[in-house]
Amino acid sequence: MHPVERKVFLAGPKQDEENLKKILDFIHEYKGLDLSSYRQNFLYRRLRLRIFSTKAKGYFEYINLLKNSPEEYNNFLDALSINVTEFFRDPDVFEAVEKVVLPQLIARKEARGNLSLRVWSSACASGEEPYSLAILIRQSLEKKIAFLVKIWASDIDRHALEKAKKAEYPAQELKNIDSKIIKKYFISCGDNCYRPSDEIRQMVKFQVHNIFQRFPFRCLDLIFCRNLLIYLDRRRSKELFHTFSQLLNPGGYLVLGKVETLWDRGLFVPLNLRTKIYQKVD
Repeated sequence: MHPVERKVFLAGPKQDEENLKKILDFIHEYKGLDLSSYRQNFLYRRLRLRIFSTKAKGYFEYINLLKNSPEEYNNFLDALSINVTEFFRDPDVFEAVEKVVLPQLIARKEARGNLSLRVWSSACASGEEPYSLAILIRQSLEKKIAFLVKIWASDIDRHALEKAKKAEYPAQELKNIDSKIIKKYFISCGDNCYRPSDEIRQMVKFQVHNIFQRFPFRCLDLIFCRNLLIYLDRRRSKELFHTFSQLLNPGGYLVLGKVETLWDRGLFVPLNLRTKIYQKVD
């Protein structure tokens, strides 16, 4: 057990878990946030870290803090979100999307006379992933100006989304991007600071969204859902796969994190197992 977790045990291990469950029950009842689909140990670890950080003396004091401090509630939500992200994270994944997924998708759309691309980046954190997708799609459609592209990017973390909308990134965060891409698709916004060009930013729409609530997105061609399922139990992961299948157009694509598993192979077939890219079964 992590030393911080050991310090914030509120009683014996059994009583501690009961008290932590009371906090989660409060959050569900008063805030309307149902976290039952998250792995229990993951939730308890995050709660203990928040209790330790706030110096609350017990579960009742922490519940009062949640009642009276919207800031702490936001901090708790932040703790649930692992905002480890970067532009073109896992370059081989984006390379496979560029060389396999987008050519297939664009050719199919052109053949049907449907010149639109609809993409969803779930758990998008501070925006690097959807902006990377926007750049990739813009490159693929460089001479196909008739296409209408819509990228929805969602996250439960409001603070991360504010950063995504502001879209100002230190030069250090662009260190792994080809200089030609930076020159073409980014503009300077100060000392060692860059933002995606207006053309790229206009392709992305950010929205606060809990992935366990009603989905405002429909008729999608591509879903990126990377490194979220590792925090969910198997039952809810399978439910999400069914939902993704319903949201995707026939032949649509789903991209998972490299350590994640697709539990239901009846809904999707692997397009590239190494990069965890799957295609919806028609």
